[in-house]
Amino acid sequence: MATELKRFTISITQSMEADLDMAKKEKYYKGTQNDMIRDLICRGLAALKAEEGADSGSCRESA
Repeated sequence: MATELKRFTISITQSMEADLDMAKKEKYYKGTQNDMIRDLICRGLAALKAEEGADSGSCRESA
């Protein structure tokens, strides 16, 4: 199965890890950690675009 996804690695602080763990348990418990991270990135990018007054578009493509 071909995929359009690109793999990359990031480093996070211990407090970010704790926040991500809590978000996974409370909101993203039905999905994978990858799905959670993609959703959070998408939401962050949409928020940046909204601050700039641009159309937020959609970055929610199928995995």
